[in-house]
Order: sequence, then C-alpha cells, then structure tokens
Amino acid sequence: MKYLNVFLFVGCLVFSIDSLAFNGGNLLPDPHQEQVHMSVLDTIPLKDRTSDFITDDYYNPFDITPNTVEQKVEYDPESGNYLIFEKIGDEYYRTPSYMTFEEYMEYRSKEQERNYFSKLAGINTGIKSGSGKVDPMAKIDVKKNLVDRLFGGTEVDIQPQGNIDLTFGGDYQYINNRAIPVRQRRTGGFDFDMGIQMNVDGQIGEKLKLGFNYDTQATFDFDRKIKIGYDTEAFSEDDIIKKIEAGNVNLPLRSQLIQGSQSLFGIKTELQFGHLRLTGLVSQQRSQQEDLVIEGGARIQEFEVRPDEYDENRHFFLSHYHRENFEQAMDSLPYLNSQFRINRIQVWVTNDRDDNNLQSKMICAITDIAESNPAKYTSDPANFPPSTVNSVKWLDVNDQTLPQNEVNGLYDALVNDVDTRSQINASSNLKSFPYQMEQTTDFEIFRGRLLSENEYTYHPQLGFLSLNVRLRPNQVLAVAYEYNYTYRGDDVYKVGELTEDANYSNTTAQDSVQPENVVYTKMLKSSNQRVSLPTWDLMMKNVYPLGTAQ
Repeated sequence: MKYLNVFLFVGCLVFSIDSLAFNGGNLLPDPHQEQVHMSVLDTIPLKDRTSDFITDDYYNPFDITPNTVEQKVEYDPESGNYLIFEKIGDEYYRTPSYMTFEEYMEYRSKEQERNYFSKLAGINTGIKSGSGKVDPMAKIDVKKNLVDRLFGGTEVDIQPQGNIDLTFGGDYQYINNRAIPVRQRRTGGFDFDMGIQMNVDGQIGEKLKLGFNYDTQATFDFDRKIKIGYDTEAFSEDDIIKKIEAGNVNLPLRSQLIQGSQSLFGIKTELQFGHLRLTGLVSQQRSQQEDLVIEGGARIQEFEVRPDEYDENRHFFLSHYHRENFEQAMDSLPYLNSQFRINRIQVWVTNDRDDNNLQSKMICAITDIAESNPAKYTSDPANFPPSTVNSVKWLDVNDQTLPQNEVNGLYDALVNDVDTRSQINASSNLKSFPYQMEQTTDFEIFRGRLLSENEYTYHPQLGFLSLNVRLRPNQVLAVAYEYNYTYRGDDVYKVGELTEDANYSNTTAQDSVQPENVVYTKMLKSSNQRVSLPTWDLMMKNVYPLGTAQ
C-alpha cells in the first residue's frame, strides 16, 4: 500500500489532497485511514462583474480587461437613451444596458474630472521630468485658443531668485555689579536669526505679469512689493477690461487741485465702455503726502500730536502743591506769579550702573513726606505721629500749606527712629506698627545714584523737574530739596533729607563695617507706577516732544 500527496495549483487556488491510495489506476480512499482531509486556500478571490462597466462599483486590480473587448457608450435616437455595450468583434461579450440623459451627464462629468486630476499629477501628459511628473519650473505651453485670447500667448514663465540666510550663535554676558545678585550677573542664551531675500518675476502670455519682492532686512515698506498686472491695451482696443492690478498700485490724478496717493495696496481696475472710461480702486493707503514751506532758511511744517503722546517718565512736579498752583503761576506770563524759589535740589534714581562710589547710597523714598493734604496720601494718615510745630509759618499768601517736612509727623518720627535708619530694618519697620506702609505704594528702599547737574533741569519757581533721559518703568525717582518763600521772609523750608544733613555713615571709630543707613527722600515715581495712586498726578502730562532738534 502506497500513499501519495498531490498539490494542485490552479490560478490562485491551492488544493491539498491527503491520504489517497492508488487502486487499479484510480484514486481511492485509504480504508485504513479514519478521515480524509481537504483544505481550500482562497488567496485573491476572482468575482465576475454582473453589470456594465460604468455602474458596477466592484473593483479588482487583477481583473484586467483585454484589448479585444471593446467598451462603448452610444446614443440611441429612437429611445433617447444611451446604450452601454461590450463586444468582441461583432459578438456581444455581455448583455447591453442603457442610461438616461441625466445619468450619462453625471458619468461624463466624473470621467472628465478624473482625467483632469490625472493630468495635474503628471499621468499621460506630454511633458515629464525624470520621475515621470510634470516639471513645475519648465515652460508650459498650453495650446488652447481661449488661453491665447485671454493672456496674449500660451507661454508660462516663472523665474524665482533669492537666498535665505540662517545664523546660529550664543550670547553670554557678565555684569560685575555688587548691587545685582550673583546668579543674575551671568546671563546667556541661544541666538538665532534668519534673513530672506526673494524675487519672483513671471508672466503668462504677454498680458498677465507677476512681480514679487520680499526682504526681511528692508528699511522701508516700499522696498517690498507684490504686484500682479493684467494689461490688454497693447493687444485690442475693443476689450472692456483694460487693466487689472493687484498688490502695490497707484492712483495718479491729472487734476492739480486733488492729487492722488502714490503708494497704495489693494485692487485697481480700468474699464472702458465706448468713450467712457471707469477706474475702480479698493486699497489701503501706505504713504502720506506732506508740504514743506521754507522761509528765511527755516522749515515751517504743520504736524499733529495726539493727547496721549505726551513725554512720559521725564517731567515731574516736586509735590502736589506745585501741581495745584501751576496754572495760577502761569496766568500772567511772562511774569510768573510765584514767590517760591528752590535753592538746592538732589535727584536720586535707581542705580543701573556698576558704580559704587560716594554718589551711590541706600535711599528710602516715601510718598507722603512733606504733604499736608490727607486726600493726597497713599498711606493711612491715622498712622502718622502728630506734628508739634506751629503751623502759622507753613501758609503761603493764599493760606495754602507749603510743602515741608514738618507738616506731618512722619518725617520727624523716621529721622529719630534709630532702628528704621538701618537698611536691614527699614523695610520691616515701615511695614509694621505704627507706620503700616506698603512697599512700592507708600515707600521704596533702593540703591540710588545721585544725578549730576547736567543730567536734569528744574524750574526753581514753578517747582517741576525735567530729566534728560526717560526713566524705565521699573526705576524709582526721588528728590530732596531746599527752598525759600519770599512772603515768609528768610525762612528756609526742606523736603526730604539732603546728604549733607543725613546720618548715613556706615563705619564706627574702630573702622568696623556696620549696616549702611538710609537717606530719607520724597518719592515722585515708584517701580510699579499705577494710575489709581496720587503719585500718578505728579508726572506731568502737558509736555509733548516735537520730534525735532532745537
């Protein structure tokens, strides 16, 4: 008895026949085997199409129709339908079917759409690159009469030029300033920069032209241009559409009375109907025309200034008293109606330099020093110690209280408080009882730099200060000054503490270093300036820069 294993491969079907025996030339089951095993492996099923080649949605990539099978759609004038048939020679390969006119139109639409996208993908097109796709940089000759008529030619030419520069680096900085924490003296970071210079010139035919210029390092906006122009005047005088421009356009006018702007960004069209010519423009103006008048060698020019464009953080009143009397003092110009006269002044700002000489000291700036009106206090006046000085000599000619240290008991209490004098205890003592002040609102303690006389100017009669350089938002400004009021004779009034009068020594007789004492001054600007605080009124908002020298 012999056994034979036979494997049959037909197309993609595999049959496995096991445990069959030869008996007289025939395949018979083996009587000694209890079971006959048969398995069928269907790898790729082949399913015949039951309908026509248009309406059948079944798709099999291995079901390839040979060229001998002719597939056609023809119109039947008798029924008004479209016949669908498949033939091999003169014989029908499948049973014919039909479509209505609406179904045929839908079929043709899908077929044309499929052919169009195949053409865009570079399939079955005449121009190919090495990969079989359309080369987008090649000159495309679209041989269509409509395109030739619209654009004055069939040639498409686009020429880009330019470069992109990438810069990589690192920044490291070390500031040897003992007023800055050690960890903040060393700073660094990654530096990345990119520059783009790109020009694109192109045209379609002779009518449509493209101009594009982009530069990230351009100084002015007119160095960058984007313009698409369509011009038909050179080809035909019968066209209604003469010009269409998009991007950077201009609108020159022939009238001398009304002049058009020369730098616009938008869309411009020129149309002609017989002898009537219309110009339409929708754009954004990017330039401004100005007239200059020169008389006697000097230029005379009108300009506009907005109310909110004042010169901020440069000009300050020295007290609320000077702000309230500013208008009255200016009523009789050129004579100043003021008996106020400042003799000495010291101006302190936050020290942002590596400067540790004698002109740099610890400053305690307080807003309510020398202020008499409780409505202008930032802290609670109930926490101020009472003043014991006679108030008769504090009044001016209009019975208004003059600014001076003795108008409230705050200055005397601070000067006589030994613990508050020390820079270590000053901040905590001012926040606690009895002062209960808030930092950045009522007081500031900072390392201050004394400004030299050529860094600021002040008006001795009107009582305002002008800095040569604008303060940064986080810088503190404080002052101390001395003045006379002629109505009161030779009396001298002081606001804040001048360095000649302050007890700021930080050494003992044995030259042992002690904590540095603070100098009490009046604060005009804090490091966190808020419009809701009375100190906001001390910054002058009636000074405007003209944007010109002299």
